[in-house]
Amino acid sequence: MRASSRSAVLATLVAGALAAALGWPNGAARAVTPVPVSPGGVAPGPHTMPDTPAGGDDRKAQINDLDQQIKALREQYHSQLDPLQAQIKDLREKFDPQIKTLEDQRRDLVESGKAPAVQDLDKQEASELAGLSDQEKAEIDRVHQHYADARKDVQAKYQKERDALRTNGH
Repeated sequence: MRASSRSAVLATLVAGALAAALGWPNGAARAVTPVPVSPGGVAPGPHTMPDTPAGGDDRKAQINDLDQQIKALREQYHSQLDPLQAQIKDLREKFDPQIKTLEDQRRDLVESGKAPAVQDLDKQEASELAGLSDQEKAEIDRVHQHYADARKDVQAKYQKERDALRTNGH
């Protein structure tokens, strides 16, 4: 089963379970259509919903229901996730300093057994690798910014087209 199909099935199951938990008649949930996410990770905004005058109240009710479902699921998600994240944070705070101390001791012991010329080469190598790492981070940040700007441009372009269609009465 493809990931998008699994997501759709999961969304339907979650919506049904939520509907039953909220006491909707017969546990029936309204139809949920998964929203595809662009490769950049940006979901289409609410402006992508068609503006049809017929059935507007029903559509608004469905949107409101979906908003409530989303809110309820996010609250449930965070009520379960937040304690786990706190536990992970506590474990990191407990063990990371101990591990770092032992790693530092090990590294110092290994370094003390090397010849001075090898130690100098290791320091030069570490320095050059650190410089490359800094360059890599800077280039990645530039690429991220480029695509963020491109996404904004595309969104603005289509928003202008939507506004023009609304202005012309379409």
